[in-house]
Amino acid sequence: MSPSGLRTLLLLLCAWLAGPTMPALSLDHDNLDPNRPIGMEDAYAIPKGEIGLEGGVRFNDRREGRTNVTFQPQIIYGAFANTQIEIQGDLFTEPRSIVGANKSGDLHLGVLYNFNTETVDLPAMAVRFEVDLPTGVNSKGVDTQLTGIVTRSFGRLRVHLNAGYTLLGSPQGQERPGAYRAVAAVSYPLGYPTSFRDTLIASVYTRQSDLRGQRNHTGMEIGLRHQLTSRVVLDAGLGTEFLGPAERAALLGTLGVSVGF
Repeated sequence: MSPSGLRTLLLLLCAWLAGPTMPALSLDHDNLDPNRPIGMEDAYAIPKGEIGLEGGVRFNDRREGRTNVTFQPQIIYGAFANTQIEIQGDLFTEPRSIVGANKSGDLHLGVLYNFNTETVDLPAMAVRFEVDLPTGVNSKGVDTQLTGIVTRSFGRLRVHLNAGYTLLGSPQGQERPGAYRAVAAVSYPLGYPTSFRDTLIASVYTRQSDLRGQRNHTGMEIGLRHQLTSRVVLDAGLGTEFLGPAERAALLGTLGVSVGF
């Protein structure tokens, strides 16, 4: 065999050996999904045909009232090119004390569609639509949510903007009939280019309170996503709210895992 043929054979062998370690369809720690690990997302869907099983535990240590813990199982499916379908059902440890759209046990059905991949002139843009079915504790009416998402890269740094509005189908008591939410965030790959296993994310956000007549919840969060294997991503986040009603969060925290298939 000639030297050039031998080199070609070695390159093909190396590529084959690398395949099981990092397949073409792998779960990407740099693809940011809602609450994984903080309350924002980027404008990109998972690849077509990919399935992600995600789960997390989120605690909210409120300045007034009991600490609430949330379990967040979620399924994400790349149904089409640039389109993912999401199914989620949050479970709260204090279900009867929850006000607002997100009740414990509600079934959340969402679709994220990326209609523009980032170019030199334009950022990546996506829209996300969610329907919340009243399957939970003290839940009434079908709630809907629409969110616009923008992601722009500046070298390795990525900037993300989320702006959304939630419309309650059947507000109860002093609950608002609808509420807006806005998030500005940055993400950065740590250790690049020698390592590409971790992404750091930080955000500031504001959202209208669940009850009428109260101040906006305004705070900040920071999180980390770690690529454990090509199919497993771990995440952790912390945050606090420095403005808002009396029961605003003194400390927020998230621990989660995502597995791709």
